[in-house]
Amino acid sequence: MPTHVLYGDSFLVSAELKKLEQEAGGNTLLEANQHRLNGSQTKLPELLAVCNAMPFMDTCRLVIVTGLLTTLENRSNRSGSRGRTARSASSNPSLGEWGALAPAVPAMPDTTRLFLVDHVLSDSNPLLRALQPVAQVQNLTAPTGEALARYVRDLAQQKGSGISPAAIKTLTDLVSNDLWTLDRELEKLSLYAAGRNIQEADIQELVSQVREASIFNAVDALVDGRPGLAFRLLQQLRQDGASLPYIIGMIERQLRLVALARYWSEQRLAPQELAGKLSVPPFAARKAVEQARRNPWANINRHYQRLLNTDLAIKTGQLESEDLALELLVADLAEPSPNPGRSQVRR
Repeated sequence: MPTHVLYGDSFLVSAELKKLEQEAGGNTLLEANQHRLNGSQTKLPELLAVCNAMPFMDTCRLVIVTGLLTTLENRSNRSGSRGRTARSASSNPSLGEWGALAPAVPAMPDTTRLFLVDHVLSDSNPLLRALQPVAQVQNLTAPTGEALARYVRDLAQQKGSGISPAAIKTLTDLVSNDLWTLDRELEKLSLYAAGRNIQEADIQELVSQVREASIFNAVDALVDGRPGLAFRLLQQLRQDGASLPYIIGMIERQLRLVALARYWSEQRLAPQELAGKLSVPPFAARKAVEQARRNPWANINRHYQRLLNTDLAIKTGQLESEDLALELLVADLAEPSPNPGRSQVRR
């Protein structure tokens, strides 16, 4: 099929798009036959005009549209609560003019290669559902668990190094399945190891984003009720020289990002705009949105209160041992629901 829909993890989507571009001859095509469009700023007539044109002195025309399905998903969400009595020519009125895209795809020239590229989408996305019968659709999700461990091992081998099981566990504990960071750090680690197996000590020596990634994943573990993993990650930060006030400050920062991400998500802000609103890199924005989706406002408020209680207990001398304070903080934050009969600060 000349039309592809690629969505999901941005690293995997980018890699798959690059591969398909190369297969289409993207490296050798004339610039006049390569078109990159922003989905939120593109109109259907403009896209169809480009797709229906024959290539100029080349075998194909490459058309890449980024963010179109996300834009329509947000539009569908906003209009979903307003009645659906009015019907347009499209089976889903939220598609507007884009309801005509799927019927137009089979009539496009065989020389056109159309790629619709997006982030994570819901299965109910109206344009995604409309395009499924006429396009090759790939939902590219980041691996987890054992699949993530195999991915790290294979990626290290591609970069010229083996990696020990202990190093894989340490790296995935710290970075989770942020594939962009894994790729960057394994590139550095493989150069440092110079052909030998990457070891756990190498990771502690070289991984530049350990602290921030640890906080992200520790908060993940806390809100998901996995105190053992959270405590191990935060203890590693302590061993690397981070003070407890620094750790508390970083957890507070992440909870603030989660709260802001939840607010802006409820305002139906497009994912590509969220990083700007949060003033963080796209990686941090994605993490905050994922955590926000799993946490209602009651959870976020409860975590804030418990963090405040621990901070006050340390500053007022109620908790003299930082290690004990950290252990109690993890236990409090990872508790699935508040217990009114239990004091939030223990000695």
